[in-house]
Amino acid sequence: MNVVFVYFDFMKGAEGKYHEGIASLSAYLKLHHHTARLFHITERITCDRFIEIFEEKYRTADLVAFSATTNAFCYAADYAAQLKKRRNVLTICGGIHPTLHPEEAIAQPGLDIICLGEGERPLQELCDRLEGAKDISSIQSLWIKKDGKIFKNPVRPLMEDLDSLPPADRELFDYESTTDYKLRRLAFMGSRGCPFQCTYCCNHALRKIYPNKRCYVRFKSVDRLLREIKQALNAYNNVESIMLHDDILTLNRRWFAEFARRYPREINVPYVCNSRFDLLNEEICDQLHKSGCIRLQLGLESGDAYIRNDILKRNQDEEQILRISELCRQKGIEIYAFTMVGIPFENLRRSLKTVKLTAKIRPVNIQTTIYYPYPKTQLYEICRENGFLTDKKLDSLFEGQTVLNLPDYPESDILFACRNFKKTTEYYRRAYEFSRPGQIICEKLLDFLWMRPRLYNVMEPLYRKMKKAYKALKNDQAQY
Repeated sequence: MNVVFVYFDFMKGAEGKYHEGIASLSAYLKLHHHTARLFHITERITCDRFIEIFEEKYRTADLVAFSATTNAFCYAADYAAQLKKRRNVLTICGGIHPTLHPEEAIAQPGLDIICLGEGERPLQELCDRLEGAKDISSIQSLWIKKDGKIFKNPVRPLMEDLDSLPPADRELFDYESTTDYKLRRLAFMGSRGCPFQCTYCCNHALRKIYPNKRCYVRFKSVDRLLREIKQALNAYNNVESIMLHDDILTLNRRWFAEFARRYPREINVPYVCNSRFDLLNEEICDQLHKSGCIRLQLGLESGDAYIRNDILKRNQDEEQILRISELCRQKGIEIYAFTMVGIPFENLRRSLKTVKLTAKIRPVNIQTTIYYPYPKTQLYEICRENGFLTDKKLDSLFEGQTVLNLPDYPESDILFACRNFKKTTEYYRRAYEFSRPGQIICEKLLDFLWMRPRLYNVMEPLYRKMKKAYKALKNDQAQY
């Protein structure tokens, strides 16, 4: 079978990255003697243009496989429908959205099949049966339209042994056209799943669909992961760093201790990974440092204890966050902080606490997004129950817009907080470097301005102009 994957990757914050999930599906198909190609859409194109490119490059496809997040699903549904009008080709859609919203997904006229959960085995079985002209209606994890009926098959158990999967098919992607190539990095995953119950994340909903949900979090062996990295480094040149996209690389302490011991000996390329403040201590920070971790990506999300722990269910206290941040600085590990504004029950004053705590942990970079309510998450249901939802949809959570109507947090304040988060964090960071009297004065002034967005929007640009003029004057004086 000739399978063409369609990957919508033009949304803000994505824009052409390697996708481990699609690469794994391709590798599994090729292992079982099928072929796979990728229609990687990294720039927004019209549906007509999509059809033109498909006819030009992918017309021999026997099966068109769309991958869709919630934000991208509308494109998968629309483009699949238009494709079906022009070609008699079988379509399937997998990914988070069809998995959590199967009824909506299978109702789309352009989709013949949807895949719920992990797709390697159901996709391979589908291709095997199609190639052998066998009935496909009973394949586990697939919902299938056939003869005017919809066959809703149960989700099969998770693959517990990740080492049994073939190495991801990196050659499916045009590496030199990806963001990863521009950043001179290679991306990997050594695990699947996250055990935590953060209310804004879909992991708690995904776990529930599997019959063996106790195995939701799985790690490849360290041997397997290091072997993958070595093979990729031999295949690609000019790689300066490794990005490990696991939800929490340090989750399994015994596994990570072995990884940290072997990685510098066998790979010795600086790496970046994700973890949590509450899963780090001095021993693990030391292992991270000695193994070559140059940057930790950590979710602070909110500096307000009520929002962070009661609403988001992060269950992390401020003392813990500050202690781990200081440990990372001592070990020379940079912190990349994830933060959010526009969270239900938040307001401008609560978001200021996030700015100030972020300033205290002193990250080298900050990703600030406006909270987006993803259906089937706990926080989405809270939004629905409280009447916070609107009909507005976004292509990406990086759009810098809110889709909520929060009674204590008007849209103008949310946009103000998002747009001014990073530079205000830097102002507080500088203020905290002063001696106590100066720190108090600067902090009070910044507090005053933050709570008055109109005044802030007048004074902050004026301050930057004055600062620029002062630097120019100092430079002129230095020349005489």
